[in-house]
Amino acid sequence: MIKRRAAAVRSSAGLDRSLLDPGLLDRILDEGVARAAGVRHAVLLSPDGTVLSASRGLSRRDAEQLAEVASGFHGLAGSAGRRARPAPVRRTMVEMESGTLFVAAAAAGACLAVLSAVAADPATAAAESARLVDRVGEHLRALG
Repeated sequence: MIKRRAAAVRSSAGLDRSLLDPGLLDRILDEGVARAAGVRHAVLLSPDGTVLSASRGLSRRDAEQLAEVASGFHGLAGSAGRRARPAPVRRTMVEMESGTLFVAAAAAGACLAVLSAVAADPATAAAESARLVDRVGEHLRALG
């Protein structure tokens, strides 16, 4: 399990990390991963790409790497979206040989990254990503 430091630092979106309940967030992510066949990992990241929570089975290093990749994809998608039509990016999907990465905007500027196995049904993984965004968003908005 990843050890988190409670930092009383507000992100640009106003998220006070010291108010987060990492145990609750971990349980939400673990339940989502367990519920959806083929979903391997989930990571919640702050607006600056810092890991806020991660599902069981991810080392700190792997969670940080997944957060960095997800943050990069989300940023690129946002940049492309601003060129096409000025609106916030909600979801990004990257299909790879080893599986699919879903990155979804959550509340307070946070993002959720969900990594599924190659054999997983993308629709199932996308649906679980949406459920996780809703559940995590409820927690983050309550801090608001």
